[in-house]
Amino acid sequence: MIKRIHIYDLDGTVIDSSHRYRTVYDKNGNLKIDLKYWRDHDNENFIKYDTLLPLAENYKKDLADPECYVIIATARACYPNDANYEYIKATIGLPNHFIHRKGLEDVRKGSEIKIKGLKKILNLKQFRNAAKVFFEDNIDYLINVAYAIDAHPVFVKSNQGF
Repeated sequence: MIKRIHIYDLDGTVIDSSHRYRTVYDKNGNLKIDLKYWRDHDNENFIKYDTLLPLAENYKKDLADPECYVIIATARACYPNDANYEYIKATIGLPNHFIHRKGLEDVRKGSEIKIKGLKKILNLKQFRNAAKVFFEDNIDYLINVAYAIDAHPVFVKSNQGF
């Protein structure tokens, strides 16, 4: 029986991919992630230099717990057999459920991707009474997503979320 659902963001929480991450100012002077830079470095030549953060151990313990359902909710595009997927599989293990961007043409905000995907699965009957915890390094995502799915928010300080 599932008693807990633990939802993990990846970058800046479980995985340190900061060597592939940078920010730029848009035309309105707002700081944002440089998606072109990220995408140019989102391949096996660069992903292999990602490292695990301390929360990765908690993630692995949750995966081994039959009473905990583990979800990764990320804004990465991640498909079976691509470099992201293979790295996750090899280093921390695949989650029970994976929510991610649906390719480069998917330009939704990360919080929108997460909320839509999480609401869909969390509405299933078997999850109605499970306690939900959401681990995130982006404070705006943390607040919006946790509120939308009624989860306990856990802020993870990182050099990637803003």
